[in-house]
Amino acid sequence: MKKLFIWDFDGTLVDTITDVGICFNEALEQCGFPTHELSFYNHFVGGNLETVVSRLLPKNEDSKSNIDRVKKIYRSLYLANPKPNTLPFDGMVEVLEILSSQGVKHAINTNKAQVLTEDLCQQYFLHTPFVKIVGYDSCYPSKPSPDGVYEIMRLAKVTREETVYVGDGLSDILTAKNANIDCLFVTWGQGKAGDEKHQCVKCIANRPCDIVAYYKEIIS
Repeated sequence: MKKLFIWDFDGTLVDTITDVGICFNEALEQCGFPTHELSFYNHFVGGNLETVVSRLLPKNEDSKSNIDRVKKIYRSLYLANPKPNTLPFDGMVEVLEILSSQGVKHAINTNKAQVLTEDLCQQYFLHTPFVKIVGYDSCYPSKPSPDGVYEIMRLAKVTREETVYVGDGLSDILTAKNANIDCLFVTWGQGKAGDEKHQCVKCIANRPCDIVAYYKEIIS
């Protein structure tokens, strides 16, 4: 029986991609690099910030100094941005509430900055008690390191068999694999076609309600 759901954030719980793309484009423009169509970001982001920025830069311009410059400006822009296009995916607030009513514990493990994740959770998931929110922080290596998952499971006092990781991309799948826990893959985020075929993916959710159906199936 699954007692703990560990959630990825961007592309899984919350649709952030439009505001992320806008801020990346502004950072690229300020640094003198080409920008991208917003639709380009839909299946392009994923992994830690350094990896994402290196993919956004022209192939011959992805030096560490350029990555650091774009990353610094992006962080500043995104922090100040009011994020008017950022909202939970339809049905996700209800899914968390339904699972909580069944005694399920929740946590978040994301490569998004800790303070930003906490602020958005306060805004959109105020009534969901999270055991732990592990965002990007010097205390933990970025995903797909399992360190954040291990800390969450320790605090929740659950086993690997009682834990499921919910995410939309390869970094989430690999995090689950490295932690030796099951993965539930959602198809509405920024994942790439074929990611869901990984052996540690135990369920594919095409709609948020599929997550509740998965839970009901494993306890029946």
